[in-house]
Amino acid sequence: MAQNSNEIEKRLWDAADELRANSKLKASEYSVPVLGLIFLRYADHKFSLAEKELVGKGTGRKKIGKSKI
Repeated sequence: MAQNSNEIEKRLWDAADELRANSKLKASEYSVPVLGLIFLRYADHKFSLAEKELVGKGTGRKKIGKSKI
C-alpha cells in the first residue's frame, strides 16, 4: 500500500509541476482547474456505477451512454 501511495503522490506532484510550468496561472488560481478535474473524475465514476446497475433493467427505449450524433 505504501508503494502505491508513493506512486500516486509522485504522479500528482508531476502533474502539478507540469501545470505550473505550462500555464500562466498564479499559485492561488490552481484550485479552479484542479477541482474541476476532480469533479469530472468523480462524476465519471458515479456514471459508470449507475450504468452498471441499470444495464439490463431498461425497457428498450433508449440505451444508456453517450449519444452518437
